[in-house]
Amino acid sequence: MCQVDDGNFPVLEKKSVIGPNARDCMKCGEKAVVIARIKDAFCRSCFLTYFTHRFRATFGKARLVRDGEKVLFAFSGGQCSSAMVNLVKRGLDQSTHKKLRFIPGLIYIDEGVVTGQSKEERSTTCKRVSDMMKETGFPWCIATLEESLDVPPKTSPSHPEGDNTGKEGDSFHSNQTLTTDELSGKLDEISLDTRRTQECKDLLESMTSLTSKEDLVRNLRIRLLMHKAHQMGYHKIAVGDSGTRLSSGILTDLAKGRGAAIPLGMAFADDRCGDVTLVRPMREFTTKEIVMHNSFFNVDSLFLPTLSTKAGEYASIDTLTESFVNNLQTNFPSTVSTVFRTGEKMCAAETSNSEPDQCCSMCMSVLDTAVGKSSALSATRFSLRMSREGSVGKSRCGADETDDATCSESSSSQCCGQGDGSCHSNTKKGVSFESLGRTLCYGCQVTVRDMKDVSLLPSHVIDEAEKLDRRSRMRDEISDFLLGEES
Repeated sequence: MCQVDDGNFPVLEKKSVIGPNARDCMKCGEKAVVIARIKDAFCRSCFLTYFTHRFRATFGKARLVRDGEKVLFAFSGGQCSSAMVNLVKRGLDQSTHKKLRFIPGLIYIDEGVVTGQSKEERSTTCKRVSDMMKETGFPWCIATLEESLDVPPKTSPSHPEGDNTGKEGDSFHSNQTLTTDELSGKLDEISLDTRRTQECKDLLESMTSLTSKEDLVRNLRIRLLMHKAHQMGYHKIAVGDSGTRLSSGILTDLAKGRGAAIPLGMAFADDRCGDVTLVRPMREFTTKEIVMHNSFFNVDSLFLPTLSTKAGEYASIDTLTESFVNNLQTNFPSTVSTVFRTGEKMCAAETSNSEPDQCCSMCMSVLDTAVGKSSALSATRFSLRMSREGSVGKSRCGADETDDATCSESSSSQCCGQGDGSCHSNTKKGVSFESLGRTLCYGCQVTVRDMKDVSLLPSHVIDEAEKLDRRSRMRDEISDFLLGEES
């Protein structure tokens, strides 16, 4: 007969929950207030020392930034960029041991056009961000995402290293007091409520998926940062990408077919853009550590809406991957570091940086489309071509190919699809989808494929595609007169 107190079964003991109050600081033995990693408990003072040391060590190990060199910090007002700027300000303090030696500058890119904010809302946001930048005492400037549409295909520094001014409207402001009206006037001079604003809206509306929009906005932002750095004589740009964001970005890039760009996309130094190098000094920190740092030391930050704000978990590949990584990190605290260190071991494909044909005209990463006929990419291209020929055809425009030359096979995927016999080809800038695709990496090809009108792409993408297309045709024409390698 069974009894409750039979004693034949072991009694499971409840596992005690280990919190910071039950631990001592691993450095000084004082009462711990935070557990940064799995077993790393710190008091308030030791946590600041630990955080600051790792930040400086990231710069020190790379040995990339020289003493006295100017570094442009991309400031968005968010948690990561606010922590980054606060650490820089603390590291430049005269009383700080082994202080930082570079000269910082701040830039904020207003992306209100992405979320459809009004002129007044964008002016208010810029005023709040400018107040935060002025408190640092660093030189600063404000730009808008619309300016990325005017970025030339190839840029070069227009001013010497010691000059802090660029072209008209790009001057840096240091410790200036701006009223709301003065700031609104400055924004009017840049590109609010202009033709470029409407073109940027049309470009975003032409994208059929949130994933493609996020890719496009990211590329435009990087292009604009590079252009502003060129104009103002900066050769280093620091962004606040955390280790958590980079880890989810690794899986996101794999899902999007951007595996070739992962080594540079998560490295400390990203030099794909030529003489302007993108650095990521916050890559050693998780988002949790950054938020704890800001909370303990009263670092101000802003929450600014983005494309994925209030979007569902399955709204895009980026949001789904981010949710997946964060959920794993909650139950398995080594998830971010494992993914991050695995990504570090990936090697970039060898390519010649002097050959412009090797770079994507949109994201500037290495082209990964030079594959054999039996590859998976070739099979994908064949399937897309057969699907397009079967579903689109000449009936999509309601006109024969002989009646409208713009409805040729090379541009059928970009047909307006009106069905009224009046075709308006989207290749009015002289570049078809096929010609444009030859200058894009696979990931950017997928992004452009989601567009309704490729002519709405920024001018630097179209111009580079046209130039590379002309070079390719010229090379084919003179191929019989070129000496082979064996000669």
